[in-house]
Formats: sequence, structure tokens, C-alpha cells
Amino acid sequence: MARPVAQRPWPMPRGKTPAADLKLTYGKVLWISTGISVALHLILFVIWPSFAADASQRSKDRVIIELEQIPETRQERKPPPPVRPAVPIATDSPDVPDDVTIETTELDMLELPPPPAFDFGEGEVELEEEEEIVEIWKVEKQPVPIVQVKPAYPDVARKAGIEGQVTVLVLVNKEGLVEAVGSITGNEIFHEAARAAALQWEFEPAIQNDKPVKVWVSLPFKFAFR
Repeated sequence: MARPVAQRPWPMPRGKTPAADLKLTYGKVLWISTGISVALHLILFVIWPSFAADASQRSKDRVIIELEQIPETRQERKPPPPVRPAVPIATDSPDVPDDVTIETTELDMLELPPPPAFDFGEGEVELEEEEEIVEIWKVEKQPVPIVQVKPAYPDVARKAGIEGQVTVLVLVNKEGLVEAVGSITGNEIFHEAARAAALQWEFEPAIQNDKPVKVWVSLPFKFAFR
């Protein structure tokens, strides 16, 4: 015959008292809490069998809006201008009655033919183009002086013993001749003599793109006794 196995009590962790074990008192605490909750609900039901909430109403101030009556505007139209009086026609013809007046008529604009083309003759007129002056540093070949004329020493400067140097800017045309004289710098007593000499110089014209061109050239003239 087998011996009955004795049931061991619930294992307790070390260092913990049985009174602090929640699992042992779980059922007891649950039933006590449920009873208390039911008792409180019954008491509340007896005291307040019905509950009705009163909605609070706020007093609203009335806002009165007054509308002003705006008078209706009307657009006034100006009356048409009065009819001009009829102007009698002054005439000496007995066939025209005195009450004939000038009436408004519509003018028909005549289409005039275009003016005739101007006839320049058999040959065509070619406008002469202004020759361009090229700066001397742009030309392929600069002008070379052929004829150089020394200026005459002015008598006033010679008697006064004045020496100096004058630079004359001249325009050399395509033929190598001096066409115009520009600025002259230096002592004014030598300006006229230097200008007269510069006009007599001749050059081989400057070349640009295998064609002679106009250029400005500076000519220095020195006036000294030696």
C-alpha cells in the first residue's frame, strides 16, 4: 500500500513574513472592496434618485443697427446745343432766292496722285563718302616724309635771342600731301613759321589693308642758333 504524499505548504521566499504576502489575502480584499463599492452606489441612488442638469442661459444684449437713408442720385444730362441759325448766301444773281442758306455737306476727300519722281538725268548720282581718318598706330605702314621744309627763323625771336621747339599736328591725305593743320604746341612766337613749313611737307601715304589712308602726323620743329 502506497503512502500518501504529504502536501507541502506554499513556498515562501526567504526573508518575507506571511502577513506581507498579497497572494494570501487577495480574495479577502477583493470581496471587501466589492461590497463597499456596491454600498456606496446604493447610498447615492437613494439620496439622488434622478439628476437633471439645468442649462445656464446668458443674457444677450441687443445690438441695434441703424441704417441711414442715402438719397438716390441721378445723372443730369446736358441739353443738346441749339441749332445754329441759317446763314444767307450773298449773291448778285437774280435766279437765286433770298432764303437759300448754306447746308452742312459731307466733303469727299480726293485721292491725289503721288508726286512725280525726280529725274537726275541719264547718269546716277553717287554720294561722296567721307574719308575715314585712321589713327597712326593702327596703320600697317606709316607715312614716310619725302619733302622736308625747314621753317624760317622769325626775326623777332632772332633779335631777342629766343630758342625753342614747336610740334605741329598735320593731317596727311591719301596722296601724301598735308591737307590740314591741327594743334600747335610750344612757344607762340614760332607758331606761324612752323605752320607755314608744315604745309609744304610731302609724304609717302600711310597704308592700311593695302590702301592709302588719311592719318594725323606730329612734326617737331626746333628753333636754335646752332
